[in-house]
Amino acid sequence: MADSLAISAITARTPQVFDLHCPSETTLTPELRDKLYHLHCDFALQAENRPEKKFFISDMDATMVVGETIDEMAEVLGIGEKISAITARAMRGELDFEEALAERLALMKGIPKTTVVEMAKAVTVTPGAKQLLDDINRRQMDSCLISGGFSEFTEQVSQRLGFKRHKANQLAYDKNDTLSGTWTGELVNADVKVATLKQRAAAHQLDLSQTVAIGDGANDSLMIAAAGLGIAYYGKPILREVANAEIHSGDMANVVHFL
Repeated sequence: MADSLAISAITARTPQVFDLHCPSETTLTPELRDKLYHLHCDFALQAENRPEKKFFISDMDATMVVGETIDEMAEVLGIGEKISAITARAMRGELDFEEALAERLALMKGIPKTTVVEMAKAVTVTPGAKQLLDDINRRQMDSCLISGGFSEFTEQVSQRLGFKRHKANQLAYDKNDTLSGTWTGELVNADVKVATLKQRAAAHQLDLSQTVAIGDGANDSLMIAAAGLGIAYYGKPILREVANAEIHSGDMANVVHFL
């Protein structure tokens, strides 16, 4: 790695965690990212003298929970493959988010609300996520779980992990309390995610350098790019390009070392 990264000093925090001291002009070139990836190194490139982080915002699906919750819902109707294919295209940035959501919800019309709520209670949280949120709360940081998924899920997950607040799309139900095949209210897309980051920072009179954002897909790219510390969690290529930190080897608890 010496041909890509000039290192002036190495400080060991633990046998597995190191601070590499580099020139201030160091950048994450594609070549350096590739080498760190193949060395199985989770990393963050940050200024040595950086402000204390005060706000944390996170995507939910495939970030704070295992898998995509909309794909799990689709399995109930036996249309998992159709929904997963649309989800994968959207996550890679090949399909407009609103169009993808509309297509998937139309296919899922008729699921009872009780089923949605039970599924939300049963989601599997990401390994290390609770440890990370416990640390964030010890630091008295504000936090928000935000998702292009659905509020039934963010409500359950935010309570389980300890987020201060949550925001997601609102599913629309018919008079029989089954999914009507669409949503109601504001669509939580990439623009809303980055706007929420900036609004919460402004509410606390924080500079964006004091914020942390984490996600995995194209819909997270704007908030990841705007945050002081933008982390790609097993991220899609389009997201990794704008992140200044990556988790692609360990679990969510490794983020603690970046704060």
